[in-house]
Amino acid sequence: MILWKMAQHYLWILLLCLQTCLEAAESNTNILTVNGILGEPVTFPLNIQDIQQVTNINWMSSKTSVAVVVAHSDAPPQVIVTHQNYKQRINVSSQNYDLEISNLRMEDEAIYKADINTKNSEKETLTRTYKLQVYRRLGKPKITQSLMTSTNSTCNVTLTCSVEKEENNVTYRWSPMGTEGSVLQVFQTPNNQELTYTCTAWNPVSNNSDSISAQQLCADSAMGLHMRHPGMLSGLAVLFLVIVILPAVLLFLFCKRGRGSSLKILKSKKKPDAVSKNTIYTCVTAPRDPQPAELRIYDEISLSKMDKTINTQDSKPPGIPSYVSVI
Repeated sequence: MILWKMAQHYLWILLLCLQTCLEAAESNTNILTVNGILGEPVTFPLNIQDIQQVTNINWMSSKTSVAVVVAHSDAPPQVIVTHQNYKQRINVSSQNYDLEISNLRMEDEAIYKADINTKNSEKETLTRTYKLQVYRRLGKPKITQSLMTSTNSTCNVTLTCSVEKEENNVTYRWSPMGTEGSVLQVFQTPNNQELTYTCTAWNPVSNNSDSISAQQLCADSAMGLHMRHPGMLSGLAVLFLVIVILPAVLLFLFCKRGRGSSLKILKSKKKPDAVSKNTIYTCVTAPRDPQPAELRIYDEISLSKMDKTINTQDSKPPGIPSYVSVI
């Protein structure tokens, strides 16, 4: 555990010294800027005068170590990659020991330093410093237009040029005017219908362009203007229908529903109850018996009960009096 902490301590000191050396190298005017393309290889030229005097080369970046190249007089140089991010991406030329990094990534951007040790390294150690910048290869830009005004045969149009993946270091130029910038204001008249506007986008590693004719420009703009007017009128018509007709329909349905409820209440008041309509009142006199007085019993019976009563009376044996009076 103690040895591990000591190793970490020395490692931090080594990285601090490396950063200090590279910062000092950045301030040197001999820094060579190297532009690389994303996904493609890039080469760091050493420009060594006497290649036979080289014994080894140590490559480092401002982020990490890169590789160690050991020279052999009768064989290709031995390359030892010292960081896993550069595995299978480092190549060294046998003729001049130039370093090549393939399949560039955006995180490869850094300051690179090569310490060249020679057989006379006690007297002189050669140092080369590079600043690597990685760019994307530009695709074809796209020109979009927006109509400002269109009267008679003239039109005032704004053209905008852009690439698919915008970067801070992309610049634009319009021809034939020579105007720089991604936006161009065009006042088109019948006298210059034959013009063609070309936008060229470029960065330090690539460029691409797109064009549009003046005749197509005004024709497309006028068509877009004519198509917008019917669409606007249709939208206003729909809005009118929603604001005016829809509330009227809702009000009509509400009133109709209220009237229907009132009619139902009136009908329910006027219509006699089905039970009361089928009910009659009868007075039945019980037969004489030892009781002191006649008992008069009032009962409510339905029509079906009355039919049963009448049928029962008809079936009674003679001699048993019964009286039925309907009120």
